[in-house]
Amino acid sequence: MNGERATEPVDAAIPIGESETVVWTGRPRVTVVLPAVVVGLTLVVAGLAGAILSDSWLPAALVPVGVAVPGWRYLRNRRTQYVITDDALYKKTGVFSRAVAQATLRTVQNSAFSQSLTGSVFGYGSVEFEIAGGGRFTYRRIGDPREVRALVDEAAGDTDAVSGTGRVEQSVPGSIEQWRAVREEVRALGRLVDRRAE
Repeated sequence: MNGERATEPVDAAIPIGESETVVWTGRPRVTVVLPAVVVGLTLVVAGLAGAILSDSWLPAALVPVGVAVPGWRYLRNRRTQYVITDDALYKKTGVFSRAVAQATLRTVQNSAFSQSLTGSVFGYGSVEFEIAGGGRFTYRRIGDPREVRALVDEAAGDTDAVSGTGRVEQSVPGSIEQWRAVREEVRALGRLVDRRAE
């Protein structure tokens, strides 16, 4: 899995409470930089070829742009961190400035993971969490999204069918005898309604 169970240092910008325990930390896979590397190399080659084949050095201006494109993408990738604690989800982004988003596990209503074809081949994907109040919280391009989703469900005190363990039953008020009495009353009412309908 891309990410470690509480071994990677957590960025100081992430406001983890003293009573929280870090369960997992991770970042987007470094392979997400590859498309930017391809674009960057194309720009560098085009800039050098243009400078060599023409009388102008103007095409050479593409070379620093070709270096900057993958460099910027790599920095964005390295400055993004995802953290799961026993109480909350955190997402820190930003190169020059920082933005930290937080959602408590109590507010996570649904979760889903997805993998593209390349994600399935190379073992990465995204996990999306629906937050109470209509918000969404997404960990993008992380290693083994199925395991991360199951980990969040486990940390929230819940499990799901994706992890193979089924839902944890919530406690129901009342004893079995009380519920049997309720069932008998409902059956008696049903018989009474059936007799009146005839």
